[in-house]
Amino acid sequence: MNNEDDQMSLRSRVLDVLSGPAVARMRFRFPIRGSHVTIAPQTFHHVARAIRLGQVTVRPPTDLAAGVAAQYNDVARTRADGTAVAANTLEVVSATGRLDEAYIVHESLHAAYDLLRTGLDANAEEASAYVCTALYCRMTGLPRPRWANGPIYANAAEVARTLLSQYQKGDPGIPWVGEHEWKMLRAGVGLDPVYASGPGGILTGWLLGQQYTHDG
Repeated sequence: MNNEDDQMSLRSRVLDVLSGPAVARMRFRFPIRGSHVTIAPQTFHHVARAIRLGQVTVRPPTDLAAGVAAQYNDVARTRADGTAVAANTLEVVSATGRLDEAYIVHESLHAAYDLLRTGLDANAEEASAYVCTALYCRMTGLPRPRWANGPIYANAAEVARTLLSQYQKGDPGIPWVGEHEWKMLRAGVGLDPVYASGPGGILTGWLLGQQYTHDG
C-alpha cells in the first residue's frame, strides 16, 4: 500500500477504537475548582465525528521521540526538517495492539478537550487521560506488567480499579473518581520530572488550578 492507503487504514483503526466496546463503557466524573468534568462515550464519539468530517487529521508521525506512541497536536508544530504538522492532528505510530489502542484513547481525550473547549487545568487533563488509558487496559484484559510501569500508571490503575468496582454494581449513572486515588494521581503527574519541567502548566495547574487553553 502507498502512504495514503496506510493513512486511511490508520484512520479507520482509530475510528474502530473510538466506537469500540471498551470506550462504550468508559464513564467517570472528576472535580476541578468550583465545578467538575464528565467523561463519557460521547466524549470520544465527538472526536470520531471530527475525524470523519476532516476537522481532525489522523496520520503516522515521522519524528516523535523514542517511546512516544501517539500525540495530539492542538496547535501546529514544526518538525526538525522544517516541515509542518497542522493543528488538530492526531499522530499515531501504530494501532495494532491493545496498548496502542489505549494510547489512542489517551490522546483522543486531549483532542476532545480541545474540540469541546473544556475548561480545566493541564494537570487534571493529563491525569484524566491516564485514567482512560488504565480503564482501557483493564477492560480489554491487558496484563498489568505490560502497561502499569511507573508511579503515574500505578496511581491511574488505582483510580480505574475504584471506577470498575462501581461499574460492576450495575449502576447506570456516571461515578466519581475516588477522592484519595484522584489526589494521588494528580500529585504523581504534577511531580513527574517529565511534566514538571514542561511549559504546559502541569505543575501550576495542580497547585494553583491554572487553566489550560483549548481553542477547538
